[in-house]
Amino acid sequence: MTEYLIATSVLEAIVRGSMENDGRMRFHSSLPLLRSHPVEIAVVEEKCNVTVHLDARLGENLPGLAAEARQKIASALGRMTGLTVATVDVVFSGVYPSGT
Repeated sequence: MTEYLIATSVLEAIVRGSMENDGRMRFHSSLPLLRSHPVEIAVVEEKCNVTVHLDARLGENLPGLAAEARQKIASALGRMTGLTVATVDVVFSGVYPSGT
């Protein structure tokens, strides 16, 4: 078996790309001076654990959005890296009005 390492920034780019065209949610951006990170990824052996901090469009069904986000992220990471995605935790950190 060939071993390889995938940079965390590459995994984060895959996660961000998987959510790119969904206008109902977006990655949370905190205040400029806070050092929070909207995508956290931990890889242990061949298993991947992901936590994403998202903002949802006002009026959306949060459990439904979370389920879709989990599926999109797990599918993209698994397909593009071969890693087993053990968990995808979705944290809604804010809301935004439609049209923004």
